Amino acid sequence: MLSNDMSRAIREPPFVPDELDLMILEHMSSDANVQFKQLAESLKVDQRTIAKRVNKMKENGVLKNKVEINWSRMGVGIAAYVGAETGLGENDLAKLHDFIRKEPRVIEAYSTIGSQEYFIKVLETDLQSLREEVLMPLEPITSKLTSSIISSPVKQQNDVSLLRFLRQRWFSHKKSK
Repeated sequence: MLSNDMSRAIREPPFVPDELDLMILEHMSSDANVQFKQLAESLKVDQRTIAKRVNKMKENGVLKNKVEINWSRMGVGIAAYVGAETGLGENDLAKLHDFIRKEPRVIEAYSTIGSQEYFIKVLETDLQSLREEVLMPLEPITSKLTSSIISSPVKQQNDVSLLRFLRQRWFSHKKSK
């Protein structure tokens, strides 16, 4: 079975952030290169406190250093979301999992509950290669395959907005007391 950070988070004891942790994450999500000294000045806490909190979040797997690549700037401009259903038997299920794990153009894949059993994100340089080299090999090992090509983003991942929302939800009532 494919695994992701969400399913892992359910099994592992959660890290319970306080308001300062969320503010640190907000600042770091806005500017990944922000220095601890700048954070400390902005949040009006000691620089060692910032370092300690960041290290604790890293140790707990809350915060990861990650490079974000703009693939379209490198000519990898086709992004597709593929939905797949199985139902062809355990042998084909094993083939599907093997294909997903080994195919480098599959950058994310999840087992789901819903209208599709699997949700797969694929990046490719052109539509013909996507069709011939990724989708066609998937067809015989799935009972239903759907795909949607991304034409333009409506909203991309925005960690800062979610962090602000959580901070307001979790900590605004304490300030009003």
